[in-house]
Amino acid sequence: MSAQRTLWRRFAATPGARAGLAILAVVVVAAALADLMPYGPEEQHPGGVTTVLAPPSIAHWLGTDDRGRDVASRLVHGARVALLVGPLAVALYVAVGLLIGAAAALGRRADFVIGRLIEIGLLFPALLLLLAIQGVTSRTSLAEVAFAIAVTQWPYVARLTRAEALRVAAAPHVEAARAVGAGRLRLLGVHILPLAATPAITAAAFGIGYAVLFETALTFLGFGVPPPTASWGELLAQAQASGLRPWLLWPPTFAIAAVVLACNLVGDGVRAALSAPLQAAGA
Repeated sequence: MSAQRTLWRRFAATPGARAGLAILAVVVVAAALADLMPYGPEEQHPGGVTTVLAPPSIAHWLGTDDRGRDVASRLVHGARVALLVGPLAVALYVAVGLLIGAAAALGRRADFVIGRLIEIGLLFPALLLLLAIQGVTSRTSLAEVAFAIAVTQWPYVARLTRAEALRVAAAPHVEAARAVGAGRLRLLGVHILPLAATPAITAAAFGIGYAVLFETALTFLGFGVPPPTASWGELLAQAQASGLRPWLLWPPTFAIAAVVLACNLVGDGVRAALSAPLQAAGA
């Protein structure tokens, strides 16, 4: 318990970390309560052409889109897409990158093979991968977008973990465990992986914001979450198609910027909280 309190104090002492956590909490609560909005995300207001691209009003707090749908409702429901795709993609590529990168500490041959595997993985562009997925399935789902992000991002986590695992593998406590007869898997799982995971955990905190931004960009370009699913990228695409109307452009822009900023602030806090124990272990 004292170790957890120490980590929390280091995290909270980082400038902006608490603010980032508060912003993410607001987004999570808003997404959880999205069904309480007065209009559904795909509900078209039965008011005729007067409610199409209507500016903000008492009835529609952030106006309506080109189909008469409530922008505020689609904005809040779009947070669900961001909160699903971002953490799912990060969980996938951090788990894969962590296991592959740490396995480099098993020996020189494993390190050589993993090094080449990481180099190959860095060649995969997410956009071409999504085009291939669309060509096979004719429709892109949330899981497929998260998978495409994960496939293109795991090499970066694996590269960080590999470097840290090789450094930890040469530490005195690992050499001592090897001297008393500890097997390779025990060395990897007990003595190397817990310390080598720190860069991956830090990358995960930053990676959620990147994944949200990436998903938004893909949807804006038409390769991400398919319509009529409400998403922030789709709102930006509508804003461009509708002459950059402010009530379509600024709400998703501010939401994306707030989430990315919050993830970066939380990432700074996580890095500060975990760097001291890592430095102590290295010493």
